Amino acid sequence: MRWFPKGIIGLALATLLVACVRNEPYRTVYEPCTVAQKGAECRKSSLEQNDEYLLGFVEFDDQGWFWDRKQADTLIDRLLEKDELESGLLMVVYVHGWRHNASFDDNNVASFRETLKRIYSYEHLASQSEGRPERKVAGIYVGWRGLSANVEPFRTFSFWDRKNTADKVGHGALTDLLVRLEEVQFSHLKVYDSTKSRLAQTKLIVVGHSFGGEMVYSALSQILIDRFSGDAESPQTFGDLVILVNPAFEASRFTPLHDLAGVRKWYADGQLPLVAIFTSETDQATKAAFPIGRHLSTLFEKYRPDGDVQKQADRQAVGHFAPYRTHELRPRPAAEAAAPQASEAEKKVADVTDFRNAKSARQQWIDLSSRNGWSLDLGSARLTHQGKSLPRNPLYVVAVDKQIIKDHGDIWNPRFLDFMRQFILFTTIVEE
Repeated sequence: MRWFPKGIIGLALATLLVACVRNEPYRTVYEPCTVAQKGAECRKSSLEQNDEYLLGFVEFDDQGWFWDRKQADTLIDRLLEKDELESGLLMVVYVHGWRHNASFDDNNVASFRETLKRIYSYEHLASQSEGRPERKVAGIYVGWRGLSANVEPFRTFSFWDRKNTADKVGHGALTDLLVRLEEVQFSHLKVYDSTKSRLAQTKLIVVGHSFGGEMVYSALSQILIDRFSGDAESPQTFGDLVILVNPAFEASRFTPLHDLAGVRKWYADGQLPLVAIFTSETDQATKAAFPIGRHLSTLFEKYRPDGDVQKQADRQAVGHFAPYRTHELRPRPAAEAAAPQASEAEKKVADVTDFRNAKSARQQWIDLSSRNGWSLDLGSARLTHQGKSLPRNPLYVVAVDKQIIKDHGDIWNPRFLDFMRQFILFTTIVEE
């Protein structure tokens, strides 16, 4: 029986090696790849392009370093080309979460491509409506080793290990990338200021999911706090809008920003959302698994003598911490049985409807958002202010109904995307 322990150890090591996902970048070619022409040959390209959008990939290793800074340099150079400066850009950054990466076939990559197509469709409609050329659409996909194991139970148990990695990436070179993208926006706005043309109103939206939400908040939290506490009459954000979906970080880290928002007693008419956190009420990863991990890692933390609330904030994910919730997102009664759009023809009809509804909602925003407990219908969902913050407070912490996001990974749910596209349109519609 002497062989038994060695056999078990060898089997365990072999299983672990098979379970692990490779620790290397996926995008190692820097020449742009035309997806429509080459398809899967774009697997290694850090720039995918077609007639509708440009999609750039920037990857980070487990220590938060750029895998290769040339990915970022190539992307930034492209975004600063003369054609982009003259037309303006709609830039959307997406930072994926747990169990995903930057591989060509990752379903987050595929869903992001589809989202960029719909954004292009909206911009095409907007340019026709406003009598101007189209702004170009640019997606930036931030990749990291969110998927570190392919085999259970290693895949599930990787949750806490990947949280530590996400924290390193968020405090690493991700801030560098995001700041450079905002500098691209500033470069475009200089063109706007000099020409007084509406064409160069470049927009920057940053979206993070799961641990990607933690990474975004870690990278930007100090910037957001500094800008929110400034002397400007209206608070400033990073880019135009920061969106975090099912973010996996503790509520206590959101406290400084939450408190600053509470200090302000007044917000200007038409104040748009600046930071929006959306969390499914049935997301068990952040509702159940997250506090278990935090409980174990904070056993020896010291809190105030009356610190029950402080302890809860340090152990609960921000979206599940009741004192910070400001809004809820529910299905619209008339839309509960609505079928998602499937065919391309149906999507085009839906895009026209979405654009018109978003423009109408933007026009109503000043009056609507001044009322405590206001509700706004966007797509098939209804966003309702819960009366726990000033009506125009630009920090949204939203509890999302399970019909709109059913669990941790259901962020591409058609109902949620239907809402999110119109929500983002508030910040991308060009103002006269």
